[in-house]
Amino acid sequence: MKNRAILLIVGLIISSSLAFGQVSKDTVRRDSVYPFRGYFSTEQSWQITKEAYRKQLEAEGLSADKVNQKIQKFEEMKSALIEKIKKQQKLAEKQRQLAEIQRQKAEEQRKEAVAQRQEAEKQRQMSARQREQARVEREKASEQRKLAEIQRQKAGEQRKEAAAQRLKAEAQRKMAEEWRKNVKSLLDENVTLSGKDSKAKSVKLEVAQRNPLFFNVDGEINSGNVLIEIFNPKGQKEGELSLEHHRESGSKTNSGLSDNTSGSLNKIINSPETGDWVVTITPEKSTGHIHISIAQYIKPAIDE
Repeated sequence: MKNRAILLIVGLIISSSLAFGQVSKDTVRRDSVYPFRGYFSTEQSWQITKEAYRKQLEAEGLSADKVNQKIQKFEEMKSALIEKIKKQQKLAEKQRQLAEIQRQKAEEQRKEAVAQRQEAEKQRQMSARQREQARVEREKASEQRKLAEIQRQKAGEQRKEAAAQRLKAEAQRKMAEEWRKNVKSLLDENVTLSGKDSKAKSVKLEVAQRNPLFFNVDGEINSGNVLIEIFNPKGQKEGELSLEHHRESGSKTNSGLSDNTSGSLNKIINSPETGDWVVTITPEKSTGHIHISIAQYIKPAIDE
């Protein structure tokens, strides 16, 4: 197979030399020297080239002596030609190595480009997730701002209400302070009910001024009934407190709560009649106690 390839190449060289007859007959063409460097050794390439040159000379019709002379001269060029072949082979090897390096670099660059595309895709997906998360956070922040605004408005309303309450409390405090400074206690008495009798008891109080009167009656009983009434100097009733104890005597409770009946009466009379005021206490088999306190505003009242 190798001999056939050599003969084929030699034939191509001869035919090409015949086709281009303008080339000098004594000149060995460059492409006739280096067609085999990729397949044969340096010596083989030289032998093939020499044989091709011989065929070329014979094809030109030269005598055997003439051919041998030219071959002899061609032999003298062997060293230079072989050196050129070696240089060409080294150059070709370097080019192959360089091409391999370039191919490896290109492969590395391709892999790097693939990795960069993958990383870019990851970054894109991450950016998309971050944008979505940022959108959700913005919506949450918007809702929180709305809630904060509602809370701020409520807080403003509460502050206004608290300020109004403070003003009201301050006014009440001042009024209470003024009342405490200008109110005089006229009566403070405790009445005990023993349950032995049902006679009415009276507590009298002389009122000399028509300044407001304050009645406070507290009662607590654990049996019977009691009626407390307030009468002005003209005998007219100004108020009453009725307490009725419905539990039968001797019954017991298991609830642990008080078994007493209690109540209170608070009455303000702005322009009381002067004279004797009477508080009557009418018990009916009642046991307990009644507390009566009466005070009067001593600052002169405006005549009505």
